[in-house]
Amino acid sequence: MKIKDILEFKILVHDNLPEATVDCFITFIEGHSVYWGGGYSAYQINGSLYTDENGKININDFLKEFITFFMNLTIMIDKIEIKIIDFYFRSFEYDYFMKSYSSWPISIGYWEI
Repeated sequence: MKIKDILEFKILVHDNLPEATVDCFITFIEGHSVYWGGGYSAYQINGSLYTDENGKININDFLKEFITFFMNLTIMIDKIEIKIIDFYFRSFEYDYFMKSYSSWPISIGYWEI
């Protein structure tokens, strides 16, 4: 199976990251046919997300759902850092997204492979 990268991310949380949150995150990404290569500690969850070469990802819809997942948690998030692979970043509606989530501590850039 060949894979294609989608994005890298780091979510920093204020208090301890519950194990149940990580389990929910895995269920969330698997429901989108996305895989996670990364890890977590008491105060962060990070890594990269990828799909198989046939996977169709609408980066705008996926990122909205990704952020909404974390917004709906009962943990306090200090910072969200995302680097979208340049292939997907070209179709990403950056200005619209940042305006929609302006009250969240989000930084988004692109990731060149």
